[in-house]
Amino acid sequence: MAAAGGSNEWRVNPPTIYLLPPYDTKVEALTHLEEVCAEIFAEQLDGWYRVPPSWPVNRDFDTFKRWFEYRFHSMLVDRCEDPLEHDEL
Repeated sequence: MAAAGGSNEWRVNPPTIYLLPPYDTKVEALTHLEEVCAEIFAEQLDGWYRVPPSWPVNRDFDTFKRWFEYRFHSMLVDRCEDPLEHDEL
């Protein structure tokens, strides 16, 4: 989960967290992200504006990096008692 630092922006526009396969290096993490960036890009755009013809045509990894802020975190702690549920993207 993203940490809430000194900004209250996360309350207005909370980040979406995506789990990636395990990785040992930042290069591996970037490779995993690049493999799914088109799906994430489309999902995020659909949440903002539901008219796909108006979306940018080029949704490659370089464009993804210009449009989105992303961070890699190596640890996720589940503090809920409810069982995990899986939703397809």
